[in-house]
Amino acid sequence: MMKTASFFFLIFVFLFAEGFAYAEGLTLTKIGALDVNGKYFTHWWYEPTNLTLEGTGSRGANIDIYIDNGVKTIKTSVENGKWKYTHEGQLEKKDHSVKVSSGEQSISFILTIGAGNVPEGVGTKEGLPDAGVFPPLLGIIGLASFLIYIGFREKMI
Repeated sequence: MMKTASFFFLIFVFLFAEGFAYAEGLTLTKIGALDVNGKYFTHWWYEPTNLTLEGTGSRGANIDIYIDNGVKTIKTSVENGKWKYTHEGQLEKKDHSVKVSSGEQSISFILTIGAGNVPEGVGTKEGLPDAGVFPPLLGIIGLASFLIYIGFREKMI
């Protein structure tokens, strides 16, 4: 009984400590009004040309923000590790390479400014095969099923 209790105690301590390890990591929580909640994608689309980035990091750490060839360094809050960056002026309506880094951690993505819609086919995985591929596939599956059925039927007789 004592071994079981100590095992569960160790699991609890591990999970509790693990939560704190992730709380100190670099995250991006907002791109302007877009709430990204720490999700990581390699390409984001945003309509307004005034850019604001928000996130969290280690308390009191430096955050380097690279937009295209420019760099700006800001500090996180000492109390909670939150940071906010507002770009001076407006960005051109085009693709911009963005990198947010702090120490060994970094978040990189392409930010397309001014594109109201995601281009067709971007971000989607392959779905069903083309219409011409499906009937032959059904024929092959049907033939294989028939041969398997005949094979089992022969053994039973």
